[in-house]
Amino acid sequence: MKNEKKAGSDQGADFVEFTMVVNGQPVVIKAVEQQPLHVVRQKALEETKNLAQPPENWEIKNEAGELLDADTKVGEFGFGNEVTLFLSLKAGVAGG
Repeated sequence: MKNEKKAGSDQGADFVEFTMVVNGQPVVIKAVEQQPLHVVRQKALEETKNLAQPPENWEIKNEAGELLDADTKVGEFGFGNEVTLFLSLKAGVAGG
């Protein structure tokens, strides 16, 4: 049985492809819907070599600028197959 993605169906949509924009630098991360969002954040920070600050100092926001809960599972957001999110340091946290 082929695992084909069907529009409007949750079945077969095991992975979400994230374009994570970290300080203006986009990186593509694939994640399983059962993983919490903080796993995606960690991978994006590793890929972009932004390791000076602990992951919890980075906020995850959607394109509308809404803050997302890093402990929520990827599948619970209803992102679909692809989504662009933004990582930025929390206010009051010095970079470096």
